[in-house]
Amino acid sequence: MGQVAAALQKNLLFRNKTEDEIDSLLSRIQTSLRSFNKNEIIVTEGEPATMMGVVISGTVEIQKIHSTGKSITVSRFTTGSTFGEAVVFSKSNLYPATVISADVSSVLVFPKQQLLKLFAMDTDIMVMFMQNMSERLVLLNQKIEILSLGSLRQRIAYFLLKESKKQKTECISIPFSKRVWAEHLNSARPSLSRELMFMRDQGWISFDDTTVTIIALDALERLLE
Repeated sequence: MGQVAAALQKNLLFRNKTEDEIDSLLSRIQTSLRSFNKNEIIVTEGEPATMMGVVISGTVEIQKIHSTGKSITVSRFTTGSTFGEAVVFSKSNLYPATVISADVSSVLVFPKQQLLKLFAMDTDIMVMFMQNMSERLVLLNQKIEILSLGSLRQRIAYFLLKESKKQKTECISIPFSKRVWAEHLNSARPSLSRELMFMRDQGWISFDDTTVTIIALDALERLLE
């Protein structure tokens, strides 16, 4: 259980627990560790929501797949991240999106009834669960705020300013690929690239494959006025 406990320590629910404490809790409930190949479906949109998953290794993506076959990545999760926790207790009780293993991954599955048992055993974990749900709502509101902005340039500026404040630096690490970033901003990847090059040519930012550095903070702030 060493790898599992170490991964769970990165999860908000178990962050304050030692590995021994985590092992003890898991020994008293029924969970299952499942392995997935790259591009294998973990959960299909519309199927009954019966569990919460925690990524133990690898990466999983939450995707909306349209009738045309085109998919949009909504979220991307790595070791320690949780998915399915919101919908497992919802009235509709159906997964609203498809969960796919982006590469070889493993997921620890908590069935709904076992999750409730875990909350009864350890109220601190229940409190952390509620905190996690609150943070997800904040992130959702931020995404709605981004999408409400008029132009892609404004959405990029808003994202960079928010991330700069969050990361406490003007050299911002972008936490996902350019494709996923474009989808997050409700845009196409070529459009995002063009806007980034325009902003670089204006002397507002510099960037490489994984980072963006804000050079002219006031220029980005003026875009949002």
